[in-house]
Amino acid sequence: MDFTTLVAAVNPIVIVAGITSLAAVKMAPGVAKWGYNKVISWFR
Repeated sequence: MDFTTLVAAVNPIVIVAGITSLAAVKMAPGVAKWGYNKVISWFR
């Protein structure tokens, strides 16, 4: 079995982009809650 085309298709930029997007999705709810609370505190 020859995996050269599969290995060649996976480059470090794609891996870093995938990890970054997963981190962003993981952080999004906390950041959204913090931002919402920050904006609401301006009107109190």
